[in-house]
Amino acid sequence: MVIIAPPTTAVDALPPRPRRTAGLLARIGWEAILFLLVVVAAIVVAVQSDGDAFGRGLWLSLASLGLLASAFAFSLRTGNPNLAVGALAALAGVVYAKLVEADWPGVLAAATAVVVILLFCLVLGVITGLTSAPAWAVSLGGLAVAQSVALGLSEAQGVPLRDGPTSEWAIWAWAGLFVIGSLVGGAAFQGTALHRMLVAARTDGEVPRFQGKRLAGAVLGFAGSGLLAALSGIALVGYLGGAFAVTGDRQLVAVAAVLLGGVSVFTYRGGVAGTLLATALLVLGDTALRLADAPSWLTYGLTAGIALLVGVGVGWGIDKITGPSRPVS
Repeated sequence: MVIIAPPTTAVDALPPRPRRTAGLLARIGWEAILFLLVVVAAIVVAVQSDGDAFGRGLWLSLASLGLLASAFAFSLRTGNPNLAVGALAALAGVVYAKLVEADWPGVLAAATAVVVILLFCLVLGVITGLTSAPAWAVSLGGLAVAQSVALGLSEAQGVPLRDGPTSEWAIWAWAGLFVIGSLVGGAAFQGTALHRMLVAARTDGEVPRFQGKRLAGAVLGFAGSGLLAALSGIALVGYLGGAFAVTGDRQLVAVAAVLLGGVSVFTYRGGVAGTLLATALLVLGDTALRLADAPSWLTYGLTAGIALLVGVGVGWGIDKITGPSRPVS
């Protein structure tokens, strides 16, 4: 007996369309949840410290970590995850502190540190774009180089900043840069045109081949994330009053903030305020744990790891609601 399958209609052949409204509502809903959690965390910290914890330290920590999270978010949104942002921030901080130590003006020292990181990131971006290699693999090589150079320049020890910690006005400047930059960047990536222009899709197992779009996205992704990472490193030096070549848990926390904020590791899509809110939540959560005299293994490391895993699930769930990343042409 021969069984004849029913003919496939044009409607059946069409792939599913993205459900933009549902996806938008899902992202707004998740960011609303994050906002409520931030409010609760802020109240807890205020009660624990009688409001004393909301000083320069918390705001500079938020700014420096937020800029680092923004660096990784930018690279991920362009489809080129840069896992070297922590090492790049440390290198920028060491270069900045060494130049200030050599009597360079602060602004010139900071600008030079940023240019050094930008040039290095352009090299990483070109390598990624020309070879079509995964950005994370190239960035791991960049991480090793940046950290080695930072250790060499600092002679494996801290480099004190001549003028000490950052002044009061600089704290608000760094914090404002993070808040405004994060929101503007998140809004800019909401359009599908920018996503299509920069992100080159590649099927698993596909032989690498050159794509102009891939080169442009890689160069922009690495350069933009490098710029933000450098600013984060300089802000951290001002906060600590010195530069250190080691990154500690900052890289992990930055990645956790981005994923918890709703940026997907699958489709590279995200919301507008997610990274900002998730960074604030992690900083406030760490502050609350420290005020409660929690053991060191609980602060930042464990919480960031849990946040990262939750973030992967959040991104997956929102992607399921939104549907395919590319509209049907």
